[in-house]
Amino acid sequence: MSARNPFRPTFGVSPTILAGRDSLLQSFKLGLAEGPGSPFRALLISGSRGMGKTVLLNEFEDAASSQGWITLRAYPDNSMVQALMNSAIPEALQKLDGPQSKRMLSSVSISGIAAVTTIADPTKKDPTPTLISRLRELATTLQKHGSGILITLDELQSADVEQLHILATAVQDLLRDDFDIALVAAGLPEGIDRLLQHEGTTFIRRAERILLNPVSYQDSVNMFIETTAEGQRQMASDAAELAADISKGYPYSMQLTGSLAWAQSTLDNSDTIQATQVEAVRAEVIRRMGMQVHEPSLHHVPDGELHILYAIAQLSTDGEMVSTGNIAHLMNVKPNALSMQRKQLLSRGLVEVPKYGYLNFTLPYMREHLLSSPQHRPIA
Repeated sequence: MSARNPFRPTFGVSPTILAGRDSLLQSFKLGLAEGPGSPFRALLISGSRGMGKTVLLNEFEDAASSQGWITLRAYPDNSMVQALMNSAIPEALQKLDGPQSKRMLSSVSISGIAAVTTIADPTKKDPTPTLISRLRELATTLQKHGSGILITLDELQSADVEQLHILATAVQDLLRDDFDIALVAAGLPEGIDRLLQHEGTTFIRRAERILLNPVSYQDSVNMFIETTAEGQRQMASDAAELAADISKGYPYSMQLTGSLAWAQSTLDNSDTIQATQVEAVRAEVIRRMGMQVHEPSLHHVPDGELHILYAIAQLSTDGEMVSTGNIAHLMNVKPNALSMQRKQLLSRGLVEVPKYGYLNFTLPYMREHLLSSPQHRPIA
């Protein structure tokens, strides 16, 4: 019973078994092997919180590394370009060239011959480095090794537009000259759509779009069984099916459900996870989803938007979508009075539009969290 829990309910940490993303990973591997003309060298991944965007980025980085590529991580802040130019790229070059190549040679003495000294021309100035020139230097060095550059950018919706424009222009410039370079960015759907409305993001808009959907039921069942086996235990088939039902195909809740069921089997001193043990942790799954996912998401949401969320929770039954007309009626306002708050909630990734005129929560168990919140007051 001392086996280590193989489930990993931690944001951004790759799971033991990656469920439902095999085809995407294979397409990316092929894209790197295809050459500079592959459409899978410019990817835009979108999905709601807990859908596994960061994990997929990690998997793409590992796939690139296995083909000898160098990964540069860009961070969506005002210093993104400078960090790449002055830190990430020089570090990559240093690793490739080794410490000897970084020594600056001002003079050399050859045995039996007078010393020869070179003096730099003080009137000649080196060109100011740019992101394009830095990337070209790295890409040229990597050509000797038969590999390329992968740039990953998480939380794209938070990126500065001007910084993103500089990055995209640099990548596009190298692609035009047939250098081996790829860009993969990930973020929340509505935030990405809003960002890409700005001028200067044309190249990003042309990137291959990947919308991450919930993992299929069968892939979820298989993941629970295979991950448990990796930990040297077994999960009964009905237990795996119940775990898939509870986690609803969302990668984070899948890891959470599996981890808690594993812990319950440890407490029960059992080498097999049974359906009763999975059922025993259902309430804890819902509670932790609220604490670790929903509560942080709601932290800065203003009261006007919260009222809409409470109305959806009050009107919804078992996760069913709710019409905006019914929401407005419950709140005693006209439907068009909700348009601004509705737009903001979509941008935050808290709700989605399953069909015209309807809203639903993006992630599972948001309804349960809202209705159990101490701040919740039923709308009359």
